[in-house]
Amino acid sequence: MVISLAQVGADASGSVVQFIGSGLLAASAGIFGFYAFRNLQLNRLESQRPFWRYLVAIGVAGVLYGALGMVGVLSPGRWLLALGHAAFLFCTVFLAFAMRELYYNSTLAPPSDERRISLSQLRRIEVGFVGIILLELVVVLLLGHGSVVSLVKGLGSLSFAVYGLVFAERLESLARGTSIDTLRRHLLPVLVCSGLLGLADLGVVVGVESLLVSSVESVFVVMIGAFLLTATIRLQQNVRGLSTR
Repeated sequence: MVISLAQVGADASGSVVQFIGSGLLAASAGIFGFYAFRNLQLNRLESQRPFWRYLVAIGVAGVLYGALGMVGVLSPGRWLLALGHAAFLFCTVFLAFAMRELYYNSTLAPPSDERRISLSQLRRIEVGFVGIILLELVVVLLLGHGSVVSLVKGLGSLSFAVYGLVFAERLESLARGTSIDTLRRHLLPVLVCSGLLGLADLGVVVGVESLLVSSVESVFVVMIGAFLLTATIRLQQNVRGLSTR
């Protein structure tokens, strides 16, 4: 009975942390998305509009993921879990794409005629990969294998996080000390935590206790929310600068 009560207490504590962390993420992602949208409205450079759209999409996906996490604590369900996985995957994907846009729209990026793959081709390949991952999630969801869903989500989010980090590393060597580098440094921790959150999902597949995995995920969710708030400060500063022009 003592063990049972202890387990119940641990589950309750974990649920509270998960609920609060998801709420923090939803709120911070909403604020982040709002200021990203203001930057999209005020920025007059057409070449930078895809980048700002990706940031707005990050905010929307983050709000959805946080909201689904809160609802999932109150009323667990397979579909809610799957939608949350998809929202988180999209959040990571948009982060990676934002890094890629930031790199290719920098003045220090290789000219178009020196690239092996054009930017338009790269975008089409990326969309194809995202479509494949989402199709796998839907199929696995219909089959009802929760561990396989975690595997698809974990590998997908981790892969796109690494993809984004590759462009972030290139920006570090090319744009150190510039305004581009400032944006990169604010988005980089969010991308790293997203990749680690996906990695934590893989713990379910290898047999790590679900309560431990849930606790680790809650920590990373809180960290992502906090880092999004930090990035929002930079977006606010950019809005003020654009408003005064």
